[in-house]
Amino acid sequence: SVLTQAVDDNPKPRVGLLNIGEEEIKWHQRIKDAHALLVETNINYVGYIEGDDIYKGDTDVVACDGFDGNIALKSSEGVAKMISFYLKEAFTKNIFTKMLGLMAYPVLKAFKEKVDPRRYNGASLLGLRKIVVKSHGGADQLSFLHAIKEARLEVIKNVPELISKEVSKLLKEKPSLVKPESEA
Repeated sequence: SVLTQAVDDNPKPRVGLLNIGEEEIKWHQRIKDAHALLVETNINYVGYIEGDDIYKGDTDVVACDGFDGNIALKSSEGVAKMISFYLKEAFTKNIFTKMLGLMAYPVLKAFKEKVDPRRYNGASLLGLRKIVVKSHGGADQLSFLHAIKEARLEVIKNVPELISKEVSKLLKEKPSLVKPESEA
């Protein structure tokens, strides 16, 4: 939430917790624990979201662990590639579809740029004292450029310090959020 506030100039980002459903039987203990913690915070927590909710625009931040997040990210990239493949195939079938493709080119180009995963490269590792942006293993020059731009912006906005201050403030206001070492 703090990262989105700083980098996207969004004063009250909506945070959703990625889950496989709303029914309690579908929750893992770590999801239950994360939900309980998020409810206790002063962030704008909107509750559970499922994979098909990620791009609806109802949330600004999707909270999840690295494993689930990586699956969601790779699945999204795969869908974007699949759509691009089938659109290209459809617009190159014959002379008529090629002409339609030429007419639709500006729209298709804008769409491709909007969903190009290379423009969203770079996962920020939060909770550290310094900026760390992890880039995709198959990243090209454009991908690295966007990751570097993200890291630069986080440096300018002093994101680690902002996060540290917010966590300290939260722990002072709600000391119950910290489990005793015997329970951790």
